[in-house]
Amino acid sequence: MILAVAFSSGQAQTETAADAAKLQDLMALLEQETELATRSGMNADFVPGMATILIGEDLMARGVRNVSEALALVPGISAGLEMTGERQILSRGVGYGYASGNIKVLLDGVSMNATLYATANPVLNIPIEQVERIEVIRGPGASVHGEYAFAGVIDVITRQRQRNLSAQAMDGADHGGGGIWYWQDPESGLSASFNVLGLDGDAGVAVAEDALIAIGQPALSNAPGPSNESHRYRGLFANLRWRDFFIAAKLLDDDYGDYFGINHFLPPDDDRLASRQGYQSLQFGADLALGERLSTRLRLEALRYERDRDDLFVFPAGFVVDDPVYMSQTYQETRYLAAADLDWRPNDRHQLLLGLEASQVEVDEATWDWPAIFAVDYPWLDDSRSRRLLSLILQDQYRLSEAVTLTGALRLDDYSDIGSYVSPRLAAVWRIDSENILKLQYAQAFRPPTFYELEYPADGKMLNTAEIATYELGYILRKPSWKGRLILFHSDLSDPIIFGDSENGYINSADARLRGVELEYEQRLNAYLRVDANLSYVDSLDRGSGQALPGGTDLLGNLALLWRPREPWTAALQLSYVGARERRVGDERSALDAYTTADLTLSYGSASGAGFYAHLGVKNLTDADVRYPDQLAALGGVALPYLDDYPRPGRRWWLSVGYAF
Repeated sequence: MILAVAFSSGQAQTETAADAAKLQDLMALLEQETELATRSGMNADFVPGMATILIGEDLMARGVRNVSEALALVPGISAGLEMTGERQILSRGVGYGYASGNIKVLLDGVSMNATLYATANPVLNIPIEQVERIEVIRGPGASVHGEYAFAGVIDVITRQRQRNLSAQAMDGADHGGGGIWYWQDPESGLSASFNVLGLDGDAGVAVAEDALIAIGQPALSNAPGPSNESHRYRGLFANLRWRDFFIAAKLLDDDYGDYFGINHFLPPDDDRLASRQGYQSLQFGADLALGERLSTRLRLEALRYERDRDDLFVFPAGFVVDDPVYMSQTYQETRYLAAADLDWRPNDRHQLLLGLEASQVEVDEATWDWPAIFAVDYPWLDDSRSRRLLSLILQDQYRLSEAVTLTGALRLDDYSDIGSYVSPRLAAVWRIDSENILKLQYAQAFRPPTFYELEYPADGKMLNTAEIATYELGYILRKPSWKGRLILFHSDLSDPIIFGDSENGYINSADARLRGVELEYEQRLNAYLRVDANLSYVDSLDRGSGQALPGGTDLLGNLALLWRPREPWTAALQLSYVGARERRVGDERSALDAYTTADLTLSYGSASGAGFYAHLGVKNLTDADVRYPDQLAALGGVALPYLDDYPRPGRRWWLSVGYAF
């Protein structure tokens, strides 16, 4: 949960206003609800496991610019980067590696994980100006959400009930604008909203050495030079509701450069948009009351995913042939889904959920184009691939007493191409009293092989589905002016799927173990000053290598202060610590150094109010050296490292202004 921060100047503020602010913040603290954990609305503190809710306005005040940055404020979650610009999210150390999708990503409740890689990069690039809130659960969520809810579940909720125009710009990065429009007719029960925003930029970071220099061919290298991080984002979210019926459309188009190069050869500085990922989604549904204690939600969805690469830089001139080598790819898949949830409350203490889902995924196109002088004579991916999935969800929530609630859930997923899997969950929540809550949970999840992994298994061997089993013990202490949370967890991973190397493909690696603790603390120091902090520690072990899982860190921390000296002004300081990150197996370099960043933001008003509002901030105030560990790249069995890893931008100014109607 994101909480802002504020401090009283002691001038022109009445006790009544201060008391009202306290009450409003306290109610927000206690009453935030989520459907993410159970598909039924519950107070976030009472759901099985630990749920984090990030509020869009608070994220803006803290200087967060997109969904990916926001997720790094959640305990146990850190960011990563693939060499050609694909964003990665690691949950409790799980998620590092090429084309690694281990987290379920939803957008307004619609699953966005493409079956090609199981990732959802365009969602992670959605600007916070379009986001109402982000709901996150760490750990397995497959009993409710099925495939890819392996290490966590994220639901990005877009803004609807607002009317505003906005413009954004960042020093050396994206600039653009958009707006939100909302209309309703209470008498007819009709409402509509449109949320649109576009960004463009040609940013890059300085790269001193690439793999060509590392292997002794500096004359062929474009380094030193900037990475190609050109970017173009377009997002449109439209919603129409009439009484119990709704229609939702989503259009996402995210284009970006080839960053550090697919083979770790730095691309030329020509601002190409080498990769494109796009979604077109249409959803029809209804929330119907069938009786006083019986209700249903019906959904029909169609989702089209496109991933194109246009002139992706592969080799420099003189490395293989006399001319530089560029590659292009086209991939399209379509998913159709029909789903029905039946919610029955036989009495005030008992709630049953029965869910049925049927989906079909088909590859519509998969092409791979090379220059004639460097022709590749085998297909990139089988364009006849398809997958049919039938799912059954059973969930039983029973209140043994006013204090104790038990939740049992079981999901069966039957695949046409890889078999059937069962995902159970058993949880108990004990509200000891009004201030103390104790939680226990056991959950399992699975991660099926993606289409790309099935196409490129190592040595042609069939890949097993990865599985995880997690035990969690949580404790929440709620006081009038502060709240604390503690969670202890232990996870066992079986047959995790990783990218072995470019010569062999994907493998099931050795089993792994995770155990750790996550702490959260929120306090209002007075009527206008709040503090929000979290600290997470994870001890991971790859049972094959005896080392920690690569890409992750054992220690993460966040501290935020938000000071409101006078309405409507707010000043925020966000500190984030990322510990040393582990190298992949076989990489003899020492762990990548830890770093701490500081973001400072000054805000006037907000998009949730009326009139003019503005946010002016500086990212990475201290110009800390931020780098992500490089991914595995090899050619002919020879490793091609980025010895300086993937550097990220230093200090940058940004501005977001708007007018709310």
